[in-house]
Amino acid sequence: MKTGFYIKTVLITGVVLICLYFAGVFIKHVTQESHFKKFTAKIARVIDGDTVVLDDQRHVRLVGIDSPETNHPDQPVQRYGEEAKKYLKQRIEGKTCVLEYETTNEKDVYGRTLAMIFFDGDNINAEMIKQGLAYAYVKDPNSRTKDFVVLENIAKKFRKGLWMDEAGGQVKK
Repeated sequence: MKTGFYIKTVLITGVVLICLYFAGVFIKHVTQESHFKKFTAKIARVIDGDTVVLDDQRHVRLVGIDSPETNHPDQPVQRYGEEAKKYLKQRIEGKTCVLEYETTNEKDVYGRTLAMIFFDGDNINAEMIKQGLAYAYVKDPNSRTKDFVVLENIAKKFRKGLWMDEAGGQVKK
């Protein structure tokens, strides 16, 4: 009789623990996902390799990347800046894209929306790094950009773009 009681107790305890575990996983997933919002917009123009303007005139900074400067008032044009801008223009200018931003880190100090841009299933932010046209930017952390440093290291290893001669985007001479 005692054996049956112990077996039932162990089974019930096990089921309760499993339910609590999966409830915790579900809550974590729902909570994390709710920090991200998506919207669709047309890219009106590309300003440089990491900034675009939407049809509604909102400025968007591609989160997690920093491309070489092309039109910074205090800095000269940097190597691969024009290439980064050209690549981004060819990929998304005039096209409707999906943008995703983190509600806890929505704007930068200039009021631009910090977002991931997706087009044709590609994460354009990640593509910029993979092509060696941008650096991984870790000052505005986003839980979805944590792999960008790895992508940058791969671009370095294969000497893509900025990393072709290990200069890393120094000023044009």
